[in-house]
Amino acid sequence: MKLCLKNDQTNNKQVCLVNHEGLEPNTGMVLVAAAVRSIEGEDKQNLLVRLPTAYSLIMPAGVQIKIDDGEPIALQYAVCFPTSCQVQMELTKEIFDKMRKGKQMVVAAMNMQQKTMAFPVPLTGFAKTYDGPPVDNAKYEEARRAMMEKFRQRQMELANKAAEAEQKKGQAGGADQAGGTAVPDATVAPPKMPAAAPPQ
Repeated sequence: MKLCLKNDQTNNKQVCLVNHEGLEPNTGMVLVAAAVRSIEGEDKQNLLVRLPTAYSLIMPAGVQIKIDDGEPIALQYAVCFPTSCQVQMELTKEIFDKMRKGKQMVVAAMNMQQKTMAFPVPLTGFAKTYDGPPVDNAKYEEARRAMMEKFRQRQMELANKAAEAEQKKGQAGGADQAGGTAVPDATVAPPKMPAAAPPQ
């Protein structure tokens, strides 16, 4: 997705981001966001990568970025917000060309359990998107809102299914009284719903 903006905040220069977001299929949470930023009149590009702090990231470890079978590149977190941490690097012509020709970039980070987490970022459409026109910002925002609404509905469905499963479990293990278990179980099930739907 190519997004461009030109206003007072950008000193009236056009700033473009070729952006990819990897989303968790059930919740819509952004697992990894990677963007290449270019600024009108400047012959350089910056790579920005954002990871959510929900994974308890280890700050000193930073991240490693690997394009296809190339050597991993170690980067330190530049800034952290309550919900995410970001790394940034100026792309050399060599790395930029590798991204244009590459199939996949893998972003690896370490969590509190000292386990490496790998997040794939596809590169197959990167060159075409970078060279092509930007999307309409208003249409993009509308499409993103619609997508997030679908994820919200999906979370509610999952929560309801979890509640129903809990209710059936209670009925199966409960007394054989006709209709006697439905009411108590209905009062037990709702507190389970938030657990089945992680906060955004």
